Amino acid sequence: ATVPAVQTPVLHVAKGSTSVAYSTVGQVIPYTYVVTNSGNTTFTAAVTITDNKIPGVVCPALPVGGLAPNASILCTGNYTVTQADLDAGTLTNTASATSGPTTSPTVSKTIPATQAPALSIVKSTTATTYSTVGQVIPYSYVVTNAGNVSLTSAVTVTDDRIPAVTCPALPVAGLAPGAAITCSGSYTVTQSDIDRGN
Repeated sequence: ATVPAVQTPVLHVAKGSTSVAYSTVGQVIPYTYVVTNSGNTTFTAAVTITDNKIPGVVCPALPVGGLAPNASILCTGNYTVTQADLDAGTLTNTASATSGPTTSPTVSKTIPATQAPALSIVKSTTATTYSTVGQVIPYSYVVTNAGNVSLTSAVTVTDDRIPAVTCPALPVAGLAPGAAITCSGSYTVTQSDIDRGN
């Protein structure tokens, strides 16, 4: 007499990371994938992980005899942070595990960015002295993105003596970290400026 088994192959994957946040381009975020046989049959085909952001997830070979019910293996992968990830504010990726024809439900992991927008400004002029009323003193303002996220809002410069400082439009993708633009303005000397001495 032959009695058929009711086979229910089931895989589950739990995704984790020791990184709780990221703040720099090039930062490496490690991920772990605990793949568990949650069914009632042994898996003998190699386990692979499909991650939408990490193509090279590494899984160990299965134990001799296969992955028994309730047994688990640990897979690992690394992701390198990009500027787009910092600008987005969070990094979310999804993954699933597969062995033979069986694929686990998809899981996701979200890690927040530590965004630190900042600007620095350096003001200069080619004028070394002034001596006459009406003399025009030109100024330049080098504005640098000193933070870790791209800036997309227009840059403006506030000068207590020059109300009309002109700044160029930002690049299409925004002002990237470390990038700079140069704004310009001019001041017309008055008699009180000469009397003041500087």
